Amino acid sequence: MLRTLLALMLLSFGCFGSQNPLQARIDALSEGEVLTLSAAEYLGPLVIDKAIAIVGEPGTIIDAGGKGSAVTIKAAGVRLQGLEIRNWGGDLYEHDSGVRLLPGADDVRLLQLELSGPGFGIHGEQLKRPEVEYCHISGDDRRYLLDRGDGIFLKYVEAPELHHNQIASVRDGIYLENVDASRVSHNQFSRQQYGIHYMYTRNDSAWNNSAKWLQGGYALMSSKGITLEHNQVSAAIDFGILLNVTQQSEVHHNRVATIHNPKGDPAIASEGKGLFIYGAADNRISHNHFGNSDTGISVALGGEGNSLWRNNIENNQTQVRYVGSKSQEWSLLGQGNYWSSYQGWDLDGDGIGDTPYLPNDALDRLFWLYPEARWLMDSPVVLLLRWLQRQLALAEDIGIRDSFPLLQPIDITLKQEMKTNSQQSDEETHYAQH
Repeated sequence: MLRTLLALMLLSFGCFGSQNPLQARIDALSEGEVLTLSAAEYLGPLVIDKAIAIVGEPGTIIDAGGKGSAVTIKAAGVRLQGLEIRNWGGDLYEHDSGVRLLPGADDVRLLQLELSGPGFGIHGEQLKRPEVEYCHISGDDRRYLLDRGDGIFLKYVEAPELHHNQIASVRDGIYLENVDASRVSHNQFSRQQYGIHYMYTRNDSAWNNSAKWLQGGYALMSSKGITLEHNQVSAAIDFGILLNVTQQSEVHHNRVATIHNPKGDPAIASEGKGLFIYGAADNRISHNHFGNSDTGISVALGGEGNSLWRNNIENNQTQVRYVGSKSQEWSLLGQGNYWSSYQGWDLDGDGIGDTPYLPNDALDRLFWLYPEARWLMDSPVVLLLRWLQRQLALAEDIGIRDSFPLLQPIDITLKQEMKTNSQQSDEETHYAQH
């Protein structure tokens, strides 16, 4: 009997003694308190269930031990700042994350965090007004692209604010699903699938983001009322901007360049596309630059019914690819687009070509529909047919038409360039004082 009692006492002492010391300090805090951590390595995982702030001095590390989520937040009004969080798990089905926000964790602020791990950087569902600013998030580039977590994953979330983050080697940089009124700006994305991926979202804004070395830049899918402005994307493989079954959105003052798929095949429409419009309608696209890509603009599957004017479409291998059978006018109120391949005249000097620009003719569409005949494209017979079509206006009233092509490229100035390191440091100091 005495031996059994002693064993129970030792077991109880062992369980108490094995409690995470940092978790014990968190549990002892009262609502509204701030816990400042000195530079050291602390063990996770951690759970926060009250409105507190945890602020780390430089060199503060939280290590999750290779499994699960490093920090799980259950309460509203939590702030994490200045922490390096690393080595969480990689089970995407369990939503392993650097920081996991559970339903109801409203008004959480995540500032100046360094996150490195194979799962999600930040994962949140069913909450309101999260802020993620000045964070560096990196995934595990040894994993296959689609086996990585997203940098920031938000689902059924209202009014998130996501600014000045650097996200690399993840699946999608920022993935938003069934989100309302997100604001995303001044983020940098690289080495991932898509920079920003919208799914079933409404009334979002994204500006001054930069994306490069990735599969696609900005994917707007099955969404409504997005404003995508003053963003950049280069060195992508599949597309710069994708409008997929998206409606009533504004796409303007974006720079898209060098979208190239080295394994692309125009016969199956897998070449790199500056702008890819797929089943999207009622969108306004203006003051963008689409250049130096496999295809400047590609339209497919009922992607008609959008307004395109005052864009620069320059030096693409194929300026426009449209296989549909409808007539599409790409100008508005007497203003068309600038085409580097336009060879018309401007006899009255008004800056607008005297003849409409048709980027594709019936023979282009024929070769797209029957790619096995591509070897005929540069034959003398086809060249003669193209010449006769232009001279005799034999083209059918289908395809893309710009009745007011611009003779000079328009000036596309970004609203606000990416901040310098000194500007960013000043703003980070401001956050540290608040």
